Amino acid sequence: SDLHIGNKMFLKENFEKFLKWLDCDYGDLEQKRIAEKIKYLFIAGDLVDGVGVYSGQEKDCEINDIYKQYELFTDLIKKIPRSIKIIIIPGNHDALRLTEPQPGIGKEYCEELLNMENIFMVSNPSLVNIHSNANFAGFNVLTYHGASFNYYIDNIESIRLNGGYKRADLVMQFLIKRRHLAPTHVSTSYIPDAEKDPLVIDKIPDFLVTGHIHRLSISNYRKVSLVNASCWIGQTDFQEKIGLVPQPCKVVVANLQTREMKVLNFENGSE
Repeated sequence: SDLHIGNKMFLKENFEKFLKWLDCDYGDLEQKRIAEKIKYLFIAGDLVDGVGVYSGQEKDCEINDIYKQYELFTDLIKKIPRSIKIIIIPGNHDALRLTEPQPGIGKEYCEELLNMENIFMVSNPSLVNIHSNANFAGFNVLTYHGASFNYYIDNIESIRLNGGYKRADLVMQFLIKRRHLAPTHVSTSYIPDAEKDPLVIDKIPDFLVTGHIHRLSISNYRKVSLVNASCWIGQTDFQEKIGLVPQPCKVVVANLQTREMKVLNFENGSE
Protein backbone atom coordinates (compact mmCIF):
# COMPACT_ATOMS: atom_id res chain seq x y z
CA SER A 1 0.00 0.00 0.00
CA ASP A 2 0.84 3.72 -0.13
CA LEU A 3 3.61 4.01 -2.70
CA HIS A 4 3.04 7.79 -3.06
CA ILE A 5 4.97 7.88 -6.32
CA GLY A 6 5.94 11.46 -7.14
CA ASN A 7 6.80 12.42 -3.57
CA LYS A 8 10.45 13.18 -2.82
CA MET A 9 10.29 10.57 -0.05
CA PHE A 10 9.16 7.71 -2.32
CA LEU A 11 11.58 4.83 -1.64
CA LYS A 12 12.06 3.80 -5.24
CA GLU A 13 15.24 1.74 -4.76
CA ASN A 14 13.59 -0.29 -2.01
CA PHE A 15 10.47 -0.87 -4.11
CA GLU A 16 12.65 -2.05 -6.98
CA LYS A 17 14.26 -4.58 -4.60
CA PHE A 18 10.75 -5.89 -3.94
CA LEU A 19 10.10 -6.13 -7.69
CA LYS A 20 13.37 -8.03 -8.18
CA TRP A 21 12.34 -10.42 -5.40
CA LEU A 22 9.00 -11.07 -7.13
CA ASP A 23 11.04 -11.95 -10.22
CA CYS A 24 13.10 -14.40 -8.09
CA ASP A 25 16.19 -12.26 -8.60
CA TYR A 26 16.73 -11.03 -5.04
CA GLY A 27 17.02 -12.59 -1.58
CA ASP A 28 18.34 -15.87 -0.21
CA LEU A 29 17.27 -19.31 -1.39
CA GLU A 30 14.31 -19.60 0.99
CA GLN A 31 13.05 -16.11 0.10
CA LYS A 32 13.28 -16.94 -3.61
CA ARG A 33 11.30 -20.14 -3.01
CA ILE A 34 8.53 -18.03 -1.47
CA ALA A 35 8.62 -15.65 -4.45
CA GLU A 36 8.18 -18.57 -6.85
CA LYS A 37 4.85 -19.38 -5.20
CA ILE A 38 3.35 -15.88 -5.26
CA LYS A 39 0.00 -15.95 -7.08
CA TYR A 40 -1.70 -12.69 -6.04
CA LEU A 41 -0.59 -9.18 -5.16
CA PHE A 42 -2.93 -6.68 -3.48
CA ILE A 43 -2.10 -2.96 -3.56
CA ALA A 44 -4.31 -1.02 -1.15
CA GLY A 45 -4.34 2.51 -2.54
CA ASP A 46 -2.35 5.77 -2.72
CA LEU A 47 -0.43 4.56 -5.74
CA VAL A 48 0.78 8.11 -6.38
CA ASP A 49 1.17 11.21 -4.22
CA GLY A 50 -1.22 13.19 -6.38
CA VAL A 51 -1.30 16.90 -7.17
CA GLY A 52 -3.08 19.52 -5.06
CA VAL A 53 -4.16 17.01 -2.41
CA TYR A 54 -3.09 19.43 0.33
CA SER A 55 -1.79 22.99 0.49
CA GLY A 56 1.89 23.31 -0.37
CA GLN A 57 2.16 19.77 -1.71
CA GLU A 58 4.24 20.92 -4.68
CA LYS A 59 7.16 21.50 -2.29
CA ASP A 60 7.10 17.82 -1.29
CA CYS A 61 6.85 16.42 -4.81
CA GLU A 62 9.63 15.40 -7.15
CA ILE A 63 7.07 14.88 -9.93
CA ASN A 64 4.31 17.52 -10.05
CA ASP A 65 2.50 16.08 -13.07
CA ILE A 66 -0.21 13.54 -12.20
CA TYR A 67 0.11 11.78 -15.58
CA LYS A 68 3.86 11.36 -15.12
CA GLN A 69 3.29 9.98 -11.62
CA TYR A 70 1.02 7.26 -13.01
CA GLU A 71 3.46 6.73 -15.88
CA LEU A 72 6.19 5.83 -13.39
CA PHE A 73 3.74 3.62 -11.47
CA THR A 74 2.93 1.81 -14.73
CA ASP A 75 6.61 1.33 -15.59
CA LEU A 76 7.27 -0.23 -12.18
CA ILE A 77 4.22 -2.52 -12.10
CA LYS A 78 5.02 -3.82 -15.61
CA LYS A 79 8.16 -5.40 -14.17
CA ILE A 80 6.08 -7.85 -12.12
CA PRO A 81 5.80 -11.35 -13.68
CA ARG A 82 2.58 -11.82 -15.67
CA SER A 83 1.84 -15.01 -13.73
CA ILE A 84 0.92 -12.88 -10.69
CA LYS A 85 -2.61 -11.47 -10.58
CA ILE A 86 -2.47 -7.88 -9.29
CA ILE A 87 -5.52 -6.36 -7.59
CA ILE A 88 -5.31 -2.58 -7.18
CA ILE A 89 -7.63 -0.18 -5.35
CA PRO A 90 -7.31 3.62 -5.18
CA GLY A 91 -6.77 5.78 -2.11
CA ASN A 92 -7.35 9.38 -1.07
CA HIS A 93 -4.19 10.60 -2.90
CA ASP A 94 -5.20 9.05 -6.23
CA ALA A 95 -6.76 11.02 -9.11
CA LEU A 96 -10.38 10.25 -8.21
CA ARG A 97 -13.18 11.66 -6.11
CA LEU A 98 -12.57 11.46 -2.36
CA THR A 99 -16.08 10.25 -1.61
CA GLU A 100 -16.43 6.51 -1.05
CA PRO A 101 -16.89 4.14 -2.71
CA GLN A 102 -14.17 5.25 -5.10
CA PRO A 103 -14.29 3.70 -8.58
CA GLY A 104 -11.31 1.84 -9.96
CA ILE A 105 -8.59 3.93 -11.59
CA GLY A 106 -9.45 4.44 -15.25
CA LYS A 107 -7.65 4.34 -18.57
CA GLU A 108 -7.06 8.10 -18.50
CA TYR A 109 -4.17 7.38 -16.14
CA CYS A 110 -3.33 3.68 -16.44
CA GLU A 111 -4.51 2.56 -19.87
CA GLU A 112 -1.50 0.31 -20.45
CA LEU A 113 -2.06 -1.55 -17.18
CA LEU A 114 -5.78 -1.93 -17.84
CA ASN A 115 -4.95 -3.72 -21.08
CA MET A 116 -2.94 -6.36 -19.21
CA GLU A 117 -4.79 -9.59 -18.38
CA ASN A 118 -3.24 -9.97 -14.90
CA ILE A 119 -4.19 -6.44 -13.70
CA PHE A 120 -7.51 -5.77 -11.95
CA MET A 121 -8.35 -2.14 -11.13
CA VAL A 122 -11.21 -2.38 -8.64
CA SER A 123 -13.11 0.04 -6.43
CA ASN A 124 -12.29 1.18 -2.90
CA PRO A 125 -13.56 -0.78 -1.02
CA SER A 126 -13.79 -4.10 -2.87
CA LEU A 127 -14.53 -7.70 -1.92
CA VAL A 128 -12.46 -9.92 -4.19
CA ASN A 129 -12.59 -13.72 -4.31
CA ILE A 130 -9.32 -15.51 -5.06
CA HIS A 131 -8.09 -19.09 -5.45
CA SER A 132 -11.46 -20.75 -5.98
CA ASN A 133 -11.98 -23.90 -8.03
CA ALA A 134 -14.64 -26.55 -8.58
CA ASN A 135 -14.00 -28.04 -5.13
CA PHE A 136 -13.12 -24.95 -3.10
CA ALA A 137 -14.96 -21.67 -2.58
CA GLY A 138 -11.72 -19.69 -2.39
CA PHE A 139 -10.87 -16.78 -0.11
CA ASN A 140 -12.77 -13.51 0.14
CA VAL A 141 -10.41 -10.54 0.49
CA LEU A 142 -11.99 -7.25 1.57
CA THR A 143 -9.65 -4.43 0.56
CA TYR A 144 -10.18 -0.90 1.89
CA HIS A 145 -7.71 1.96 1.77
CA GLY A 146 -8.70 3.15 5.25
CA ALA A 147 -9.72 6.82 5.05
CA SER A 148 -11.99 6.39 8.07
CA PHE A 149 -9.09 5.25 10.29
CA ASN A 150 -8.05 8.78 11.31
CA TYR A 151 -11.46 9.50 12.83
CA TYR A 152 -11.49 6.39 15.02
CA ILE A 153 -7.86 6.80 16.10
CA ASP A 154 -8.68 10.36 17.23
CA ASN A 155 -12.12 9.75 18.75
CA ILE A 156 -12.31 6.24 20.19
CA GLU A 157 -10.67 6.34 23.62
CA SER A 158 -9.83 2.63 23.73
CA ILE A 159 -7.85 3.05 20.48
CA ARG A 160 -6.33 6.47 21.19
CA LEU A 161 -5.04 5.53 24.63
CA ASN A 162 -3.68 2.15 23.57
CA GLY A 163 -1.33 3.21 20.82
CA GLY A 164 -3.40 5.25 18.35
CA TYR A 165 -1.70 5.22 14.95
CA LYS A 166 0.49 2.32 16.09
CA ARG A 167 -2.54 0.06 16.60
CA ALA A 168 -4.24 -0.43 13.25
CA ASP A 169 -5.37 -3.83 14.56
CA LEU A 170 -7.65 -2.14 17.11
CA VAL A 171 -9.25 0.02 14.40
CA MET A 172 -9.79 -2.98 12.14
CA GLN A 173 -11.35 -5.01 14.96
CA PHE A 174 -13.60 -2.04 15.78
CA LEU A 175 -14.89 -1.95 12.19
CA ILE A 176 -15.27 -5.73 11.87
CA LYS A 177 -17.33 -5.84 15.10
CA ARG A 178 -19.69 -3.21 13.70
CA ARG A 179 -19.84 -4.80 10.23
CA HIS A 180 -19.11 -1.44 8.62
CA LEU A 181 -15.97 0.27 7.25
CA ALA A 182 -17.12 3.72 8.40
CA PRO A 183 -19.92 3.27 10.96
CA THR A 184 -20.01 6.99 11.90
CA HIS A 185 -21.39 9.53 9.42
CA VAL A 186 -18.52 12.02 9.74
CA SER A 187 -15.72 9.43 9.75
CA THR A 188 -15.33 9.58 5.95
CA SER A 189 -16.87 11.29 2.96
CA TYR A 190 -19.32 8.91 1.29
CA ILE A 191 -22.03 8.77 -1.37
CA PRO A 192 -25.41 7.84 0.16
CA ASP A 193 -27.32 5.12 -1.62
CA ALA A 194 -30.98 4.49 -0.84
CA GLU A 195 -30.76 0.87 -1.97
CA LYS A 196 -27.50 -0.39 -0.48
CA ASP A 197 -24.65 0.89 1.68
CA PRO A 198 -21.43 -0.19 -0.08
CA LEU A 199 -19.42 0.25 3.13
CA VAL A 200 -21.42 -2.38 5.02
CA ILE A 201 -19.50 -5.61 5.65
CA ASP A 202 -22.40 -7.89 4.78
CA LYS A 203 -20.20 -10.88 3.93
CA ILE A 204 -17.52 -11.63 6.51
CA PRO A 205 -14.19 -11.83 4.66
CA ASP A 206 -11.32 -14.24 5.16
CA PHE A 207 -8.86 -11.34 4.88
CA LEU A 208 -9.28 -7.62 5.55
CA VAL A 209 -6.47 -5.67 3.89
CA THR A 210 -6.04 -1.92 4.50
CA GLY A 211 -3.39 0.81 4.33
CA HIS A 212 -3.50 4.61 4.70
CA ILE A 213 -1.68 5.06 8.03
CA HIS A 214 1.70 3.76 6.78
CA ARG A 215 2.07 1.24 9.61
CA LEU A 216 2.44 -2.53 9.42
CA SER A 217 -0.04 -4.59 11.41
CA ILE A 218 -0.95 -8.29 11.33
CA SER A 219 -3.60 -9.80 13.57
CA ASN A 220 -6.55 -12.17 13.63
CA TYR A 221 -10.09 -11.58 14.84
CA ARG A 222 -12.51 -14.52 14.91
CA LYS A 223 -10.90 -16.23 11.92
CA VAL A 224 -10.57 -13.00 9.90
CA SER A 225 -6.93 -12.25 9.03
CA LEU A 226 -6.35 -8.51 9.47
CA VAL A 227 -3.49 -6.91 7.52
CA ASN A 228 -2.69 -3.21 7.54
CA ALA A 229 -0.09 -2.92 4.82
CA SER A 230 3.25 -1.14 5.05
CA CYS A 231 4.16 1.85 2.86
CA TRP A 232 6.94 2.83 0.43
CA ILE A 233 7.50 6.40 1.56
CA GLY A 234 9.68 7.87 4.30
CA GLN A 235 8.40 10.15 7.05
CA THR A 236 7.05 13.42 5.68
CA ASP A 237 6.81 16.72 7.58
CA PHE A 238 3.06 16.26 7.95
CA GLN A 239 3.47 12.77 9.45
CA GLU A 240 6.04 14.12 11.87
CA LYS A 241 3.61 16.86 13.00
CA ILE A 242 0.89 14.35 13.90
CA GLY A 243 3.36 11.92 15.48
CA LEU A 244 3.06 9.22 12.83
CA VAL A 245 6.20 7.14 12.43
CA PRO A 246 5.91 5.05 9.25
CA GLN A 247 7.12 1.45 8.90
CA PRO A 248 8.11 1.35 5.23
CA CYS A 249 9.25 -1.37 2.84
CA LYS A 250 7.68 -4.39 4.53
CA VAL A 251 5.66 -6.96 2.61
CA VAL A 252 3.16 -9.38 4.17
CA VAL A 253 3.08 -12.80 2.53
CA ALA A 254 0.16 -15.11 3.33
CA ASN A 255 0.34 -18.87 2.89
CA LEU A 256 -3.10 -19.83 1.58
CA GLN A 257 -2.75 -23.43 2.78
CA THR A 258 -2.09 -22.59 6.43
CA ARG A 259 -3.12 -18.88 6.69
CA GLU A 260 0.32 -18.30 8.23
CA MET A 261 1.75 -14.86 7.47
CA LYS A 262 5.35 -13.75 7.15
CA VAL A 263 6.91 -10.32 6.74
CA LEU A 264 9.72 -9.62 4.28
CA ASN A 265 11.72 -6.48 4.96
CA PHE A 266 13.10 -4.48 2.02
CA GLU A 267 14.52 -1.60 4.06
CA ASN A 268 18.11 -0.59 3.51
CA GLY A 269 20.47 -2.69 5.62
CA SER A 270 17.93 -5.53 5.97
CA GLU A 271 19.39 -7.91 3.36
